[in-house]
Amino acid sequence: MIWEVRRLTIFHYFFKLHPLRIQDGWKVKENHLYQKPIRERRQKLLILEHTKTADIVQVDGVGELCYTIRIFNADQKQDISNIPYDELVERLEEVIWKERTPRNLLRLRIPTGWTVLHHSLTDINPDVLAPDSKAWLSHFKQDLLQLKHHEENLVLDVEWFPENDPAGHYAVKLIKDGDWKHPLEDKLCIHPKELSYEIGAVLKKACGLQYKS
Repeated sequence: MIWEVRRLTIFHYFFKLHPLRIQDGWKVKENHLYQKPIRERRQKLLILEHTKTADIVQVDGVGELCYTIRIFNADQKQDISNIPYDELVERLEEVIWKERTPRNLLRLRIPTGWTVLHHSLTDINPDVLAPDSKAWLSHFKQDLLQLKHHEENLVLDVEWFPENDPAGHYAVKLIKDGDWKHPLEDKLCIHPKELSYEIGAVLKKACGLQYKS
């Protein structure tokens, strides 16, 4: 019974998370930023730390569905206050990217503990592209997404294979301890919705410690 309660808690935690476009180099140190606003006492909803610059971006709930984005770096501390919920994600992504976020970049639910090593994965549907479209060269490459959980030594990797080939597919792999010859997960799909589901399924299982040695 206890295990069943824990499993449901993990399931609901993951699928409540708000999908975000997070740039390369950011680690999700804490994530309780949910897709639907929840009235609770928790103040710190999201903490991101950049692995190279040590910059920190933090989202605080301040009551009445109002939020503050706090930015900490070596030079200064800055607060962006009085942000309504319906503007929060867009404002947050502007802070993360320090510019307009790339068009069509896929938003992902990334739970606590994962670092974005690389993210150029888009929501472009390959079924609607002509075989001679330039998008095959720019958006369907071998290196599309890598997330790493350093504590568990897990890497989630997404590629399009064969690279740039209209007849190809997405490959979603989960690697533990650098053993690329024996992935814990190895899934194939074509459509962006399927891809989001497969990525989510792997991350949800990781939240439940199903890959723990």
